[in-house]
Amino acid sequence: MEYSVVEKIHIRKDRCRKVGAFLYDHEIDGLYLESPWPFPVQLGITHGLTKCEVTPMFLRLPFIMKGWINQDILLRLVDVLKLAMTGRILMHASCVDDTLIVGFPNAGKTYETYRRVAEGGELISEEYTIIDNGMAAPYKRIMRTCFSANSLKVAKLETSLYEKLWMACTTLRATLFPFMYEAVIWKEIPASGNISKIKKIVYGSTGEEVKDWKVFAILCENEFPFMSSEFLQAYALAAGFDLIVAQETQRELIKDFVESVYPDNGK
Repeated sequence: MEYSVVEKIHIRKDRCRKVGAFLYDHEIDGLYLESPWPFPVQLGITHGLTKCEVTPMFLRLPFIMKGWINQDILLRLVDVLKLAMTGRILMHASCVDDTLIVGFPNAGKTYETYRRVAEGGELISEEYTIIDNGMAAPYKRIMRTCFSANSLKVAKLETSLYEKLWMACTTLRATLFPFMYEAVIWKEIPASGNISKIKKIVYGSTGEEVKDWKVFAILCENEFPFMSSEFLQAYALAAGFDLIVAQETQRELIKDFVESVYPDNGK
């Protein structure tokens, strides 16, 4: 997607249709969000979900102060949608060697990923993985990943003095407010850049294999529920885009993928 940060988005409101909290410009097939601040707090995705413009203050304000939209999550959901329509799956998973590691938050994905890497495995993708014809590829070459102290130890990763202090502060915060915070830090981790044929799918650190495509689908849609994105729902209504077909397409891709990894499951 073409992406740019601009001081102000010049919206042609005279030709826009209001769809909930958004404005839709049919001439450029674009949907805008404009929060009512005295300075520009705007986001627009136009030209058939191929171009994004955002203002600096939209990036700086907390999402609760700009229409409950998180830009990074929204753009990732757009990627999920577009990839599904071109025969690919983007999901919250890591891949080491020929094994895809999936799971809900706190399932031990990071722990299991770096345990395998520490034992000599090749990190194909981290945090987010694209599946294309049974092959795993990284969503991005470098990913920002959340590490607990235990995961850092298992991964045998060196930490700087700053990171040690950061971990101490987050540990204290998590001790005081366990219902709000976790004792974690974030590190940027490069993947190998290679692709790999998936031969096994495991759930977090349990080692349990995910052989049921419906379970895999739930894990995909838990992290990337484009069907429940208010922005994409508004775009679908305004532009006539069929989100139901997109979801059915993704589920068919998921079914075909899991059954290709486990062709004898249930037989």
